[in-house]
Amino acid sequence: MKNNLLRKVFFSAFILLGGIIYAQTVSGTVSDNNGPIPGANVIVKGTNNGTATDFDGNYSLGNVPSDAILQFSSLGYQSQEIPVNGQSTINVTLSVNADELEEVVVIGYGTTTVKDATGSVSSVSAEDFNGGVIASPEQLIQGKTAGVQITQTSGEPGAGMDIRIRGTNSVRSNNNPLFVVDGVPLAGDAISAGGSDITGGEGGTSTSRNPLNFLNPSDIESISVLKDASATAIYGSRGANGVVIITTKSGKAGSGGVFEFS
Repeated sequence: MKNNLLRKVFFSAFILLGGIIYAQTVSGTVSDNNGPIPGANVIVKGTNNGTATDFDGNYSLGNVPSDAILQFSSLGYQSQEIPVNGQSTINVTLSVNADELEEVVVIGYGTTTVKDATGSVSSVSAEDFNGGVIASPEQLIQGKTAGVQITQTSGEPGAGMDIRIRGTNSVRSNNNPLFVVDGVPLAGDAISAGGSDITGGEGGTSTSRNPLNFLNPSDIESISVLKDASATAIYGSRGANGVVIITTKSGKAGSGGVFEFS
């Protein structure tokens, strides 16, 4: 009877050991039809264990369970999920995300798609706006556009804000971009114009005001930022510091009724 008990114990231990999932190192190359993709993300699905490919598209990721699923992604490409299944080398070819290339962006002389845009344009639509309590329109895209710095000058309600698109150096101490709302450029003095303080006499100070205060953030459909010098071909010297194009919501034929609440 003791022998039978020992056999059952050893057999159970063997089954448990055979079912243990061991960790391993997985390496490979991420590429597209034109060659390697540097900076592509490789992550174990459902965990924080991940890495990025080097300049040659190579990656090496350790501590990967044998039954894990690797997620491969990169900006402008369709993501892929591949099960490890005990493999130590996994090479992946990503396909271009056609939906992102077909995204419509608003520029100074109309609209175009991302793949046809010749200048540096960032567009943020209503689906990608920041959530939560939004006090002014620029907060909708704060942190959403690469290279664009948005800060508020003070905590005062309606206080001015600084948007830096093309750096902080200026000859006339004015780095503010040109704001265009539904095709209408805002007057240049609207960016920094402010009233005097309550003294109302000499020595009164003037504080900058937010030129977008008159806009309800909920009425904005999309915001496009023209970053490079091509904006000056449309707006002249006013676009030297970049252009922020704001498109508000409007009625669309045949779209039907929509109820919104917040």
